[in-house]
Amino acid sequence: MLKTVVAVSCACVTIEMAAMQPVAAENVPKQLVGTWLAEDIGGGGVIDNLQSTLEIREDGTYGGMAGCNHFTGTFGLSGSKITFGPAASTRKMCVPAVMNQEQKFLEALRSELTWTIDGSKLVLGKAGGGIGVRLASMAAGSEGSDVTIRIPGADSVDRQTVRYDCGGKAIEAEYINAGPVSLVTFTIDGAFVVASNVISGSGAKYAGGQYVWWTKGEEATLFDAMKGDEDKGVACKPAS
Repeated sequence: MLKTVVAVSCACVTIEMAAMQPVAAENVPKQLVGTWLAEDIGGGGVIDNLQSTLEIREDGTYGGMAGCNHFTGTFGLSGSKITFGPAASTRKMCVPAVMNQEQKFLEALRSELTWTIDGSKLVLGKAGGGIGVRLASMAAGSEGSDVTIRIPGADSVDRQTVRYDCGGKAIEAEYINAGPVSLVTFTIDGAFVVASNVISGSGAKYAGGQYVWWTKGEEATLFDAMKGDEDKGVACKPAS
């Protein structure tokens, strides 16, 4: 059984690691290396706009974002079999639905698994049959696509980019204003977010996916709806 030691002064948890050596770098297949996004966990699908990711590295370590918490550990390979060792993880709490997906994702990785690559998909199969986790490569289509929207009544488009420091995390926000439409776009934890202006009592408030971006003056606050109504948000200040 894994032993946990919770540090009261920080949002983290240390998990005792099993005696497991990472697979030698030259033995990690190149097609397995990369960051993968979970599309299905145990046949139950996943929550829209919630990313559970798995990064498999060529040095024999793995990590990612389970849904609410980041994790990291080492893995072993034996032919088509892959074994993920116990992981060290942060210890944040999100809303129940997010924590439920995170638990299922991490439990699936602790199972005895086989791996196969099908195009841009990584399928982690259960030893007894069936799919443990099906994931899609996050490198596929990374160049992106352009989307053009015609906005009635808009004579011109104003675009401004501002770089912020959000609690030590760099976020570049682009504000797009065209007639009655006001948007902000930014990337956080590998996810590209498009948020639209919504009614607010003060400042400019944008909502997109699980995030709310609220500006007041030169500063902004980033809220994550997955953390529930108690989320106080992260203060973002213009980076110098």
